[in-house]
Amino acid sequence: MSRRRGTSAKATAATMVLDILKKRGAYSPEKAIPVAAFKDLKLTTTTISYTISNLVEQGVVGHTENDLYYYDEEGYNRLSKRVFRGYAVILIVPIVAILVVFAIQKFMA
Repeated sequence: MSRRRGTSAKATAATMVLDILKKRGAYSPEKAIPVAAFKDLKLTTTTISYTISNLVEQGVVGHTENDLYYYDEEGYNRLSKRVFRGYAVILIVPIVAILVVFAIQKFMA
């Protein structure tokens, strides 16, 4: 799966956390890993905690009852679709508005 990686610190932290989950094969609750698995990342504990929390909230990372974490590919796909739709709206609405204004100007002239 090829995807463009962001260069911001937040994007890098998320990528690093997701890479650990993928490398450890944590793709389901049965194969989930403890937070200690992230200790070797070159990030502060606060950054790791914040990043994992955000990924759980977004549905990209699953959290089990016994505090283990796993990569939720379906959650990632749902988030990707939401982001795509958001960008589509940002692009389509102005284009439609411009076309409406242009059409009104043509009919008024």
